[in-house]
Amino acid sequence: MTHKVQTGEDFRVLLRCLSQRFEDLGADAPQIDDILLRWADVLPEEGPEPGWQGLADQLLSALGAPSVGLGEPASLGDEPPVSSPGELRVLLLALAADFARDHAWTQDRLARGLWSGDGGGWASGSMAQFLESWEACLGARLGKSPAFPGVPPIEPVTWASVAWQLGAARVYE
Repeated sequence: MTHKVQTGEDFRVLLRCLSQRFEDLGADAPQIDDILLRWADVLPEEGPEPGWQGLADQLLSALGAPSVGLGEPASLGDEPPVSSPGELRVLLLALAADFARDHAWTQDRLARGLWSGDGGGWASGSMAQFLESWEACLGARLGKSPAFPGVPPIEPVTWASVAWQLGAARVYE
């Protein structure tokens, strides 16, 4: 799958297409943590700011990469600010571990017939939902100034703005 992605709107179209693809896969779709770990695995060690096309290429490379397994459950910690591919890799690994913890907690509660609330800290339980949340979050933020101090602008697409997008998509409903 190749896409020419020059703008944030182009990237939103890609996210919608990918979300539908994962929705169509249903139970056969890979888990969020698997994709995050794949992404961490295919990230270059060094590189310029990704831009929309670079971000799309990274995501598509991750989706096309072989599974590296699921994340080991752990909470998000004090991940460093993201300003390089290596720092984004650290965040991707932490997000994968956080999703695995959250997913295991939710599955355990459901298996015991207990209420799982809204499913924990992740607003999305599937890759299709996560991509949909990412797309919706971008739709709400593109072309606007950051809402809070310390939040990087989405454009131009930098390693920091990719990190912010992933964190926002994690909780966006």
